[in-house]
Amino acid sequence: MITLRSARDLGTVTQPGVTISCHFSFAEYRNPAHVHWGQIRAINTAVFEPFAEFRLGEEEARDIVTIVLKGNFFAEVGGQAPHQLQEGDIHLLSAGQGIQEAKWWAASPDSSFVQVWLLPDEEGGVPESVVHHRPVRHGQNALAILASGFAEDSPEDTDSGQADEPVPLRASARIMGMILQSGVTTHYTTGAGRLLYLIVLSGTIKINDQPISSGAGAAIYNETEVRLQGETNPTILLIDTA
Repeated sequence: MITLRSARDLGTVTQPGVTISCHFSFAEYRNPAHVHWGQIRAINTAVFEPFAEFRLGEEEARDIVTIVLKGNFFAEVGGQAPHQLQEGDIHLLSAGQGIQEAKWWAASPDSSFVQVWLLPDEEGGVPESVVHHRPVRHGQNALAILASGFAEDSPEDTDSGQADEPVPLRASARIMGMILQSGVTTHYTTGAGRLLYLIVLSGTIKINDQPISSGAGAAIYNETEVRLQGETNPTILLIDTA
């Protein structure tokens, strides 16, 4: 079954200079029908005015994956030296047993990112903040694994930060990205009982023949295979979660 949510059905949260579209309850946006989806706790797309910042207080037991859609950012966690992020880069904050604060601020005009918050398989652990610099943001007509909690997706024992490696998650989930040309169809297969959530970052796509446009989301369950057809050169994220 596929449940579509158009961009106008999403929640909105504002901070000074930042406008955030929320697929699930977040900050002052409360929607009891959309609190989480499996291990997905939040999906937020944020648009920044020049040099505005998005700040978090204390957090624990969260994997927060930030993918830069446009512009440049800095990410600072717990007073450590900030990471510099460019378009296509992926920042992972695994809060583990707890962090005191984190912030992301735009270093250029017209900047935006998407954040995916995931609940880890187990609580605790040492907090981590890592960046993968990806010269190619998404797969071309095939899903590229951007972040994963499965060992088979990243056979190395340690995270080397290479551009083609998935960011290592503490959740049993995958975050995948793709740019799909108009008229091209691809398929994704998952296991029974898994939950999928798709976000359209731009363009229009059909999911099992159901059209969905830029800014929208789709919650997918009881479907072990989905068919994705490009309508107007869409860019998407697809999350596979327990």
